[in-house]
Amino acid sequence: MAKKISKSRPKRLPVRLGRINTTAIADRLRELHRLGRDPEFERFPASDELFLVLQHAARTASELKQPDDVPVNVVGEAAVLRAKLWQHLREQADAGQLMAVEQGRAAGVPWHHFNEALCVTSKQGAYQKVRRLKAEQVREPYERRSPETAGKHEVRMLTEERAERARVVAQERRFPLALRIGRMLVEHQDDFVVTTMSEYWLSEIIDTIDSRETALERANFSTFIEGFVREIHQLARERNQPVTTTDEAHRALMLATEFTYQAQPEFPEPTSRSQAGDPLPHQRGRTHRGRPAQ
Repeated sequence: MAKKISKSRPKRLPVRLGRINTTAIADRLRELHRLGRDPEFERFPASDELFLVLQHAARTASELKQPDDVPVNVVGEAAVLRAKLWQHLREQADAGQLMAVEQGRAAGVPWHHFNEALCVTSKQGAYQKVRRLKAEQVREPYERRSPETAGKHEVRMLTEERAERARVVAQERRFPLALRIGRMLVEHQDDFVVTTMSEYWLSEIIDTIDSRETALERANFSTFIEGFVREIHQLARERNQPVTTTDEAHRALMLATEFTYQAQPEFPEPTSRSQAGDPLPHQRGRTHRGRPAQ
């Protein structure tokens, strides 16, 4: 006898409403109560008083009538809209309750003080319920609402935070070198052939080179140089032509390239521009980007 192959049921995906237009839904609910001849319709609350709207709708739902000349199911649609608004409030309540507990914990409130508020009987129960609330806020559609889900996301966030801190520390060490290379790129900004993206990164370098106050800003400055290098080399490959119009710009680009792909680029010995016969920076006329000076 052939072995029977059992087919497991596909896992049902949990769904959250997320952002909805509660005002429009409340307006429609009011219209349905008008059509259904709500006996207390003149007391129907304003649409932004969502909880009062739901209380009124629940209290008078049994009094609604289906008009003969209205094609929609007035009572049925009103019930669906009420259910949707209650679900919205439930999601908002979960997020608000979680925030309240986290703020209390940050203020030093022990877990067992939340027992009554969370309808649990022990500090462990309070902790587990908060973990489930947190899981509801961070889970993906295919994940369960469980403490394990919250823990997994916390581990991921901690890992990402550690990686970001390590990146900032490493890039901040390189900042003096990045600043030196950045000034060279700015000095020869008119001598690069650029596209929209490489010009964007060059503009970031120009705009931020003298305003790097925090560790994160100093770390990100290196990424601007790296972005410029990658984009301008991509242009060179695509067009198979030089992307600099002067030797000085070429040297600046080579140093920026070494900075991007090597730990420590080698700077050439400084040479007096006036001795080399080149005009000094304040004497050199600005040119259109991508065109050599005439």
